[in-house]
Amino acid sequence: MKKIFVLLFLATISFVLYAEDAPATEVLYFFYSDSCPHCHEAMPFVEELEKERPDITVKKLEVSKDEVNRAVFIKKIEKLGIKGGGVPTFVFKDKHIVGFKKGVSEEKIRAMIGEKPVKKAVQE
Repeated sequence: MKKIFVLLFLATISFVLYAEDAPATEVLYFFYSDSCPHCHEAMPFVEELEKERPDITVKKLEVSKDEVNRAVFIKKIEKLGIKGGGVPTFVFKDKHIVGFKKGVSEEKIRAMIGEKPVKKAVQE
């Protein structure tokens, strides 16, 4: 029974990691913990950003209770060479921001993800 659980767990992690490597749109990862006050402070901004930027998929991943999310987090911070790996952590492409300070971090995160693409007008 234990072997089956381990195999299912590994299969789930493999699937998630494979899916993470081939996103359909650009992805902003928001790694957080339910017990982190800075993460709670960041959450309204993250939800606002989701509405502002439908061109970006925001993945909110709780890492203190969810082993699969924690595995994704560890893979990302190792790939980016982030030392310490605290939360909240924002990852966009090969850029990252660790921590959140209301009134300061919002501008940094928006700069990290760049401007919203402008739709090209159709010429007739």
